[in-house]
Amino acid sequence: MTNSASEENCGLRERKRIATKLAIITAARSLTAAHGVNGFTVEELCERVGISRRTFFNYFAAKEDAILGSPADEIPADLAERFIAGGTKSDPGSLSPSLLADFVDFAVALMDRMAISREEMTALKEAVAAEPRLLEKVLHGSREAAAAMAALLTAREGLPAEDPRIQATLTLFGCLTERAGPAFFERENARAYRTILTETVTALQQLFAAAAPLPGVSPPALAPTPSTSSKDLP
Repeated sequence: MTNSASEENCGLRERKRIATKLAIITAARSLTAAHGVNGFTVEELCERVGISRRTFFNYFAAKEDAILGSPADEIPADLAERFIAGGTKSDPGSLSPSLLADFVDFAVALMDRMAISREEMTALKEAVAAEPRLLEKVLHGSREAAAAMAALLTAREGLPAEDPRIQATLTLFGCLTERAGPAFFERENARAYRTILTETVTALQQLFAAAAPLPGVSPPALAPTPSTSSKDLP
């Protein structure tokens, strides 16, 4: 078997693995929205997806893990690649000018691909909120989501994850989605997710544009500085 054929088979297996995992997550969330966390069994979930119990436990240790899912696995490869490619034209060591606009497109595309309706998401949130034991898993999922986004940012911008600009961007993006998501899933909401997210982004842009520079802080201070040896010190 040639290397290209082997790589193609590996790629196909990986795509099938991701598709199966997402099918399990989608079914688990749909069943939770309809029946609550305790309203269905792993066997019923497997029947819905068309897999065996053994296959289920190859992906998840428990039903609750399937309900919450894995944020890193829920980012489609094509969307990740498109987002990363948007930073290729930026100057080395600086943030790309289109970063904020590209993030809005990325977040909207993710929302558009969600295999769950607004009504199901609302029911899912209510069901999960009624289960205190899931709180730690939710927090762990939030950390995973932040790590996945940080990996995308570092790949796109060519800056280390600990760079203050990457950390600030990560915090900002998290705040934007944490505000836009609940607003979009409100039962009475009729506005598009892009409209809600763009409204918040525009407000932040106006805030930063109107703000005076902070005293004693200049952009070069955020740039990476070369290491200093003892002989360079006065």
